[in-house]
Amino acid sequence: MVILAVLAALVVGAGASLAAEIIMARRKWGFPLCPYCQEPYSPVRWSAVLSFLSGRRTCDRCGQPLRWQRLAGELLLAALWGVLVARYGLSWRVALAMLAGVPLAMVLVTDLETRLIPNRIMFPAIGAMAVLGILVGPAVPGVASWTWWQSLAGGAVGLGVFWVLVVLGTLVWGEGALGYGDVKLATYIGLVVGFPLIIEALVLTFMGGFIGAVLLLLSRRGSLRSFFPYGPFLVLGAAITMLWGIEIALWYFG
Repeated sequence: MVILAVLAALVVGAGASLAAEIIMARRKWGFPLCPYCQEPYSPVRWSAVLSFLSGRRTCDRCGQPLRWQRLAGELLLAALWGVLVARYGLSWRVALAMLAGVPLAMVLVTDLETRLIPNRIMFPAIGAMAVLGILVGPAVPGVASWTWWQSLAGGAVGLGVFWVLVVLGTLVWGEGALGYGDVKLATYIGLVVGFPLIIEALVLTFMGGFIGAVLLLLSRRGSLRSFFPYGPFLVLGAAITMLWGIEIALWYFG
């Protein structure tokens, strides 16, 4: 079942990455194209993972390399789905968690590639997860019980915390220190994991972001005013919380 889940995730992840690219480029829906020369991809290159494994890592026409951001999105979803099924088997809450991971993979691709988290991904995802959260609770398989307001409270905390951070960042560093796309992504993650696990997801995000920023400074490739995307760390914090959030909370408070 784990192998089937991973294979399914690779297929869905390839489609999600393609959808993310189409949304970013604002082009018509269709088959994958090279973003540099608009040459249609051969079927083997529709998946970044398959392109990498087959050795076809450049465009046949212009020679531009495979964009690693697509590969990151596909691998994230494959890892998330595989570990979910390995840990919890198949259930409706596992299926909800797998579904919730698709927008996370999409925004990982867009934020790494263009530093944008598109509204056309986030608004439908937030709306759907708000409804599902009220009806069936957070998308965390380890949650044994829940109340109807738990997901909404998580979304409110995510929105509030990152809204304050955007305002403070703008006051201290100017426009662009943090974007409102991060606010929407944090809201979505709060709806996915619910309250109080959103606090854990945010702590993991800040820890990952701090380590990433320190490594960037130590590599001498950035400064205190360098752009630093928080979206990928929000995505990773959410994925870890979905998989091991309950265990981490019990370990910390136990």
